[in-house]
Amino acid sequence: MLIELRLWRSFVVLAEELNFRRAAARLGLSQPALTKQIKELEERLGVTLFKREPRGVERTPAAETNLEAARDLIAAAERLERTFRSDDEVGLEEVTLGALAYVTRRFLPAALGAAHRARPTLRARVDDMTPIEAAGAAADGRIDLGVALAPVTEPNLIVKPLVNGHWTLVAPGDAGLPDEAALADLDGRTLILFDRRANPDLYDGLTTRIAAAAPRASIAFHAQDPSSGVDMAAHGLGVFVAASYVLPPLPDGLTARPVSDLGEPLTLSLVWRRDRMRPALRSLIDGFLETREL
Repeated sequence: MLIELRLWRSFVVLAEELNFRRAAARLGLSQPALTKQIKELEERLGVTLFKREPRGVERTPAAETNLEAARDLIAAAERLERTFRSDDEVGLEEVTLGALAYVTRRFLPAALGAAHRARPTLRARVDDMTPIEAAGAAADGRIDLGVALAPVTEPNLIVKPLVNGHWTLVAPGDAGLPDEAALADLDGRTLILFDRRANPDLYDGLTTRIAAAAPRASIAFHAQDPSSGVDMAAHGLGVFVAASYVLPPLPDGLTARPVSDLGEPLTLSLVWRRDRMRPALRSLIDGFLETREL
């Protein structure tokens, strides 16, 4: 009797996570249920797939050797299922992308154009997600492709840089800021920042460094998207602190000045799971990489 696909899927997820709790969460199972499935698979195969060590779970040589084949099996089954579910639009291939709307407005049209020329059956559905949400959704298999902010810590994701940027100050040209600003130049000024919910760690790190270098700076406004931050700066409400790659074209009277002492460059990356790969997804990834701004 053939082994059920659910057992192979449990094997692949546990092999990627090497942690029963995390693997069970990804699969939507209880931990005892996952343990039972792995035991059943090992009994039916007649091999040991995982070693239970005090420091965690390790793959055996049998698991290492056959992991890619198991991934291919699951991917083939998913492709077959999608074929049967596309009765209303025969031949169309949908790829789900998780990214902030203002990111997709800038990068998706060119990438999708390049991908569509290579694969006309491709269709993209975009879910508005923060970089953290996109990384988690890609790792969990809820989306095919995400746009996340480096570094990405999800262990089962492939990461490809999409665009490099830097912190930028947007203010009227007569605001008295130097062409290349430092954090100390913000002292005593009113600031506009992005919404903390978009990336709490990034926000907290930024505000901590601003407080240390410019203790008299005041964070008075938060922008839901970069266009709002630019509009507030244009109306004299403060200096907008933003990543360079999210800024729309600036209206007359505003200038963008790089910040010299705000750490490492900011990098947006594409993230996806190896076992989600299929031709349509590959075409969209290639479209992004063909048109990326590095």
